[in-house]
Amino acid sequence: MRWESSLLSRAVLLACVAGAGGCSKEAAAERRPDGAALFASTCARCHGPEGKGGPPLGPGQPGPRDLTDTAFHAVRTDKELYGVIRDGKGGVMPAFGAVYSHEQLEALVLHLRRLGGK
Repeated sequence: MRWESSLLSRAVLLACVAGAGGCSKEAAAERRPDGAALFASTCARCHGPEGKGGPPLGPGQPGPRDLTDTAFHAVRTDKELYGVIRDGKGGVMPAFGAVYSHEQLEALVLHLRRLGGK
């Protein structure tokens, strides 16, 4: 009985290792969060579907940033973009750190870079 349990454990371990090693790039890409879809479901409300910003959200408030502006992207690091998405900014941009995982936040940063032409 004990050797059967040991054999079964080894078979399960081997299957896990073999499955992990055989993972294709396509399969890994399918598991990656879709930054464009996340943007469309959350960010587009304020920044517009194409990320071009919009009118002020209220009296005395700035309009949402134009995320297609290449000058904006030229002076911001990925870490800064990640931080603003995660923590919010200036009481106007809400924080999404409690909403999205680390991987989803990274996918959003990558999508913002694409909007900015990078």
